[in-house]
Amino acid sequence: MSEKRKLPLWLTNLLLFGTLILVVLLYFFWQADREHRSFYRHTREHTQLLAQVIQLNADNAITAASVVKTVARTFMLNSARFIDYLAAVEPFTEAELTALALESGLNGITIDDGHKRISGPPQWLNDYNAISQPAIGDQIRFTHHTEGHIFTLYYPRHEGEGNIWLGFGAQRLEFLQKQVGIEQLLKTLSGVPGISYVHLETTNRSSTSSQQLLKEIITDSRMIVEARLPMNGQTLVAGFKSDFLIARKKGLWRDFFLFALLLGGLGIFCSWLLYRYQLASLLNVRRYEQRLAREREDAALGRAAAALAHEIRNPLNAISIGLQRLEIEASGLNSEYNPLVGAMRNAVGRADSIVGDLRRFAQPLNPERNTLNISTLLADIIALYQTRADSLAINISLESKLSLQNRFITADADLLGQALENLFKNALEAQPEGGFLKITLQKSNQELELIFENGGLEVAEIEIKKIIEPWFTTKTRGTGLGLAMVERIIRAHNGRFTVETTEPGILRQYIFLPNLV
Repeated sequence: MSEKRKLPLWLTNLLLFGTLILVVLLYFFWQADREHRSFYRHTREHTQLLAQVIQLNADNAITAASVVKTVARTFMLNSARFIDYLAAVEPFTEAELTALALESGLNGITIDDGHKRISGPPQWLNDYNAISQPAIGDQIRFTHHTEGHIFTLYYPRHEGEGNIWLGFGAQRLEFLQKQVGIEQLLKTLSGVPGISYVHLETTNRSSTSSQQLLKEIITDSRMIVEARLPMNGQTLVAGFKSDFLIARKKGLWRDFFLFALLLGGLGIFCSWLLYRYQLASLLNVRRYEQRLAREREDAALGRAAAALAHEIRNPLNAISIGLQRLEIEASGLNSEYNPLVGAMRNAVGRADSIVGDLRRFAQPLNPERNTLNISTLLADIIALYQTRADSLAINISLESKLSLQNRFITADADLLGQALENLFKNALEAQPEGGFLKITLQKSNQELELIFENGGLEVAEIEIKKIIEPWFTTKTRGTGLGLAMVERIIRAHNGRFTVETTEPGILRQYIFLPNLV
């Protein structure tokens, strides 16, 4: 069975943060629902409290109305008895009754002795024509006439014959009763902050329910929670503003989006860091594998090259000795064989040179690092090749952008010199009809950078990277190990060697060496 493929660490981290955001989203949904249910619970409690307040006010209003009527009846009854007593002592005139009414706070007084009727003020009963006079009898009758806003008292006389009529204004008492009434209470409650309206509705007996009903109403772009509560044959309807609930929900969602944005940004950033870390780790692993494969290849090539050079060099030595003997004894040969012997000697020399290059390339490199001045090393090599360059009309120039301190590095002078000489040789061999070799020294990110630029490039741009590979050459003679050997030496110094072409026919080679002193 094939092993299951594991998710990348950055993707796992991203999924983890996504799960956290989902958990937070569920938490905020729960919080929003909790606030909603809490608001509804408070709405029910407030509605029940309003019902108790209204019921208590209704009871108080009934009691107040009863007290008002009792007070008014008692006052008017005492006034009637006093007037009855005074009338028995001496009959009143209209002027006297009018003055007595004004002094007592009554609207009017009428005394009827069965023969004549005296009123003060005159005709006060006619001013309240809507008041129906009660039938004459022996019972005291107290009446509240709401249309005329007056209390009337019919009092049968005890001190004489007839009866007495009294009128007392009810405006102030009616106003007082209205102030403590349910309508005024409902109006006052409707103005309380958080309450939109409060009123009573007549309950339909077929739909009477003991349960409280809640529903949301949208009016004027505002949500109102309406509660309906049955109460003593009526239904209390109260609308509560949900501004606090809406503001609380908006606050919760704002906090969620800010938190989710922060958490998402942090997750993406951490995932990006993990992705970069994994990418760098994978790149390092690949580089290590490539270096290991190259070292194995070099080791195998070294063993093969050593064995091959040993097996080839022995016959070559024998052939070379034989050719030397032929040259010594050439006097016994025809003159036409001398060029042939010389050509064979040259061929053996080239073969021996190739075997030598192969052995040097296959040998392991162990640089002996010492402090050296790179500018001095280059100057020595330039002096060594200057004569040959002049003969080929090749201009060699050196430009140094390094300070005196940065010219010193730790390297193996012999190996580094061999690498630089290979570059000089290649530049001169590539331009047999003249050209240039430009060398630049500069500092690049704590590294020493050497740039070799020369003409005579005959490699297509698509194959420019191959010239560093072993056995790749454009020369009619050669092994193609020159630049490969340069790359090995620079790599042995923990440096980098790259090539590129800036324009057709121009080759630019970069050497980066660390360990600036």
